[in-house]
Amino acid sequence: MRKADIVCALIILGVGALIMYDSIRLHIGWGLEGPRAGFFPFLMSLGVVIGCLIVISNAIRRKGVSKSTKPFIARGGIKPVLWVVLPASLMVFSIEYLGLYMAAGLYMAFYMRFIGKSRWRTVLTISILVPLASYYVFDKLFLIPMPSGTLIAKLGF
Repeated sequence: MRKADIVCALIILGVGALIMYDSIRLHIGWGLEGPRAGFFPFLMSLGVVIGCLIVISNAIRRKGVSKSTKPFIARGGIKPVLWVVLPASLMVFSIEYLGLYMAAGLYMAFYMRFIGKSRWRTVLTISILVPLASYYVFDKLFLIPMPSGTLIAKLGF
């Protein structure tokens, strides 16, 4: 467990440091209009980096390292993790082409039907109404455009 804690924390620390670096490039200060573009990403990545340093410190200082030969993930334990990680990753990558709302609707439909074993009527109702409501709230009420996707843009939506 100790090695897994350290490796995972180092990977996440690297991502946090990369985001901090890019946030500084976008300016993390405060301008006349309020916080600059890098202000909030910098603060959030700083929290991630500090959290990772705490995890690494605790893992290094941990006494009584277990001599267990049990694997980090049990034999049947990876399958449920992959049922969540793979569709979620596919959703993130499909946002570029389908847009946030379409990708989220498809992800919800998949997850509700195949993981949650929900009825098709429930699946279709939720996976259609939630993205539509989100579109209305963000794009129409708050005027915050979300990623629309290149395929959806080519279709003229």
